[in-house]
Amino acid sequence: MSKQTNDFYKRLEKQLSDSSVWPSLYKFKFILKSDPLEITNLKNMFNDIDANISSNLSSSKNFTSITVTAKMRSANDIIKKYKLASEIKGIISL
Repeated sequence: MSKQTNDFYKRLEKQLSDSSVWPSLYKFKFILKSDPLEITNLKNMFNDIDANISSNLSSSKNFTSITVTAKMRSANDIIKKYKLASEIKGIISL
């Protein structure tokens, strides 16, 4: 992982820790190509927690947005999910 990416995650973790009381409800948003395998892989990353997952297909049907709402135990748990998701080629985390 690059220093820039690592610094980003450290800043995000601090902001989340400072602004929330844990456990806390958190909304993840991702955009990825409309590849059923990759969408399934992303959704499976949240199988270990009670999560509400919704998806929307873009008008061109080339991309899918995924929203995951879940009660997270800590800022560190959120960072772990983002790092897992970043392994999917071409994913955009919002």
